[in-house]
Amino acid sequence: MASMKHVHLFRRYLSIVLTLFQSLISCFFDFPILIKIADSFLSLYFLVLCDLRPVTVDLDDGETTVHFWISGHRRISRPNLVMLHGYGGNSKWQFVHQVSDLSKSFNLFIPDLVFFGKSYSKNPDRSIEIQARSIVGGLKKLGCVEGGGGGISVYSISYGGFVAYKMAKIWPEMVEKLVIVSSGVGFTQQQKTAELKKHGGDCSKILVPKTPMDLRLLIKISMNTGLTFVDWVPDFVLSQFIAVMYEKNRQELLELAKNLLEREEEPELPVISQKTLIVWGDKDKVFPLEHAYRLQRHLQSSRLEIIKETGHAVNIEAPTTLNNLITSFVLSV
Repeated sequence: MASMKHVHLFRRYLSIVLTLFQSLISCFFDFPILIKIADSFLSLYFLVLCDLRPVTVDLDDGETTVHFWISGHRRISRPNLVMLHGYGGNSKWQFVHQVSDLSKSFNLFIPDLVFFGKSYSKNPDRSIEIQARSIVGGLKKLGCVEGGGGGISVYSISYGGFVAYKMAKIWPEMVEKLVIVSSGVGFTQQQKTAELKKHGGDCSKILVPKTPMDLRLLIKISMNTGLTFVDWVPDFVLSQFIAVMYEKNRQELLELAKNLLEREEEPELPVISQKTLIVWGDKDKVFPLEHAYRLQRHLQSSRLEIIKETGHAVNIEAPTTLNNLITSFVLSV
């Protein structure tokens, strides 16, 4: 009982100290400096320890700009692996626990999807297909798919899974293997909305948080373990994260979410021919495990791997296990 009291007191004092620190910082800076600094360190980590380089590709006479992190020294002996993130920040923040290991086995191509991170478009289209075409256009310009030929594997998580599936459908000669992690591919409009509404509130607020409370809800829905840290993070830090990740293109991100949630799916999900690895956390509260089994039954050339005691954010909760599954699947003949 006494120890719990000490913990609560410590948390209270820590929050006070951090709030005072924020007040001092705001005297000199009018932007979210803490997250900016963290983001800069992530860039340094990608550059120095993972041998990744930032590249920006312009498409359609500058109408669309796609930002990539790509392997600095590509090797012919290594397969090309494209990594597609979901909602919840840019590619650096979502793949920080994975890139070091994966960069040792693959030539990596890691885009920020359009309206995430440094990618942007003047095109009013908010469909999954425009995301897929933007990524493929960027890959072609980077020489990843010379002449539109084959040779890439795509690892995708959550929202990125919709984009990867569309790529595999439109460009079957280009995409050789597919890894789909925790993605609602094939969900009907009603199913997607129903699953998100189980957690209360507006679905768009869950995907594109505006307040620290919204962001805490997104994290708690996405993860099964390590949730206690969310209660320790002061509101001003979460507000800074929101400002950096969501405010610049908030309207566009909301429109993407609306398109994803409200668009009518095809009566029958197209069956793709690529070998597909499906990975799911057994505690996924966004897209329940039953959907993983349904997707596996739909795709004859697929296999399912279930990670125990893991939620929707497999890339954060079980990155080593996920990396091992991706590596063994893509490198297997």
